[in-house]
Amino acid sequence: MDLQLYIRVLWRFRFLVLGGLVLALLLAFASIARIDFGGGTPSVTFRESEKWVSVGTLLVTEPDFPLGRSVFEEEVPPVGSDRPQTYTPKFAPSTRFIDLANTYAELVTGDAVREIMLRDGPLRGIVEATPLVATNGSDAPLPMLSIRGLAASPENAVLLAQRANKAFQEYLDNQQDRDAIPSSQRAVLTQVRQPSPATTVLLEGRSKTVPIVVFLTVMLAVIGLAFILENLRPRVRPVADVSGPQAAPRPVRARRSG
Repeated sequence: MDLQLYIRVLWRFRFLVLGGLVLALLLAFASIARIDFGGGTPSVTFRESEKWVSVGTLLVTEPDFPLGRSVFEEEVPPVGSDRPQTYTPKFAPSTRFIDLANTYAELVTGDAVREIMLRDGPLRGIVEATPLVATNGSDAPLPMLSIRGLAASPENAVLLAQRANKAFQEYLDNQQDRDAIPSSQRAVLTQVRQPSPATTVLLEGRSKTVPIVVFLTVMLAVIGLAFILENLRPRVRPVADVSGPQAAPRPVRARRSG
């Protein structure tokens, strides 16, 4: 590789290379953003949006916090009753709330909850909900579900997740009130993790591949054009004039003596 040759060619066509550099930068910028001159003031908007996610976690349980008890109480009918002597557990088994968490994860993204959310304005993003499993490697299902808000900004992601949590709680309360379920027999949602900026992370950033490819393509084309012009119009270097007084003296023949 003759580095000096490359530098000499690029310097000779430096204005072409400089113009190509400016063009490459402009096209690379245009591939990721657009300039809007509407309203009299130019504004720059990105062609691709980032994807932020904010997560809230709900525990599906029942009144009196059974998770805090080591022994569950049992209700025993009176001895003088005609009913069979059976023991009725006061609290539901944990598997019941695991099943509810799976069902509630589907209800969160349903039409009824969405209608409640729309009362506070348009939804700028997507709501997702999934039941949780243990993170100790056993993958055991838990009576918990996560509600996630996905949006183009961290602020919208937090707001969306908060609205989804609030709307689902309202939906569940309305259904329980409509069916007159006693308060002692209602499923209860306990907020374990509140959607907040602390729980918001960048899920997917803007791609940098397109602007890099555009920039390199334009610069390679410009450099290639410079070498094509060099081959078509090579620079002729001056050759030293050897016919002047600095020319080497001609050899003189020696005369023979007669």
